[in-house]
Amino acid sequence: MLNTKEILETSLSFIENNIYSKFSLDDIAKYSGVSKYHLHRIFKSLTGEALMDYVQARKLTSSIDKLVSTNMRIIDIAMEYGFDHEQSYIRAFRKKFGYTPKKVRSENISMEIVERININDLKAINNSVTYKPFYAFKQQFNIIGVKHTILSKSGDDIANIHGRDFFYNNKKKISNQIDSEVYIGYTDWKNYTEGYINYIPSVQVTDLNSIPEGMIGITIPAHKYVIFRFVGFFHPDEIKGRQVGRLLVHLYRRWITNSGFKSAEPFRFEYVNISRSNDNYCEMDIYQPIKWLDE
Repeated sequence: MLNTKEILETSLSFIENNIYSKFSLDDIAKYSGVSKYHLHRIFKSLTGEALMDYVQARKLTSSIDKLVSTNMRIIDIAMEYGFDHEQSYIRAFRKKFGYTPKKVRSENISMEIVERININDLKAINNSVTYKPFYAFKQQFNIIGVKHTILSKSGDDIANIHGRDFFYNNKKKISNQIDSEVYIGYTDWKNYTEGYINYIPSVQVTDLNSIPEGMIGITIPAHKYVIFRFVGFFHPDEIKGRQVGRLLVHLYRRWITNSGFKSAEPFRFEYVNISRSNDNYCEMDIYQPIKWLDE
């Protein structure tokens, strides 16, 4: 079983230990023991940034100290950080920070820099991992699905079993799906303290005018959301309720309770685009509606 956090930690350590060297994605992947395809994909999914763009940003950030604290020639700084040419370094520096190295050296300029990723911000769950949340506003939309009541002691696989049954056997009954490759697992947790939740495997639809027998339709209002992306080296069918639960504990304890936000509604939903998954990779976004504490 691949330890996703360990792979990322090894990769990030390699980058920092070789900050003065020229290396490729192949080199990082080989050192980390995983394919460059998986390494690139998981890093991009978690951070929104390509791994080699992060590498270049770290090199450029690291070079600032030499630039402002020494009299080294710019060409020598460029070579020290693995750039082939002085002009390559200057172009990359200006693109990243908005100023040339010469201007930063000669003038009192402050910039936004890229520090190394804090490995403690990565939360590992078996062979999957999540990182810092991102935020989004989502307009009102509609879903149709099958409602299930799940008791707290029902076990690890119940929601997953209901989700698989819906996705492979029941969603084809819904005629007005917006994207048949997108699964939405809607959780109504307002009765959580009473020992159960309502879970609705569903798909997004254009309207609620035609709801198949045995299903329900819900209009989800417009909201601001905190979103956690959960990625793993396995098929989405293998996502377990316990994994999601541990992620949610992390979400509430580490982020929401310290963010100035609170939950806006007693629901959340999982968003999985099957077209971005395969037998050895999956992404799942967990959306929780939020509002400021003083709202």
